[in-house]
Amino acid sequence: MKQKDIALIVFFAVIAAAISFVVAGAIFKPPSGSTKVPVVSAIDPNFPDVKNDSKYSAIFNSQALDPTQPVQIGNQNNTVPFR
Repeated sequence: MKQKDIALIVFFAVIAAAISFVVAGAIFKPPSGSTKVPVVSAIDPNFPDVKNDSKYSAIFNSQALDPTQPVQIGNQNNTVPFR
């Protein structure tokens, strides 16, 4: 490419960028007025007692299995199974 061709491509790129900037500014206008941001309340660090509180009896099943409890399958007492 000649230097004249490169200058022509740069010229058209600048013109296209200017036109797109003007068109985008006309289409996408920022909202007028002030914006209200919702305020979030602080998270309570204390967890509710879901087993004894009546509010949670309709949500949680008291007869369900507790996945945090260890389950022993069979009667093997090996404390180091992968040794």
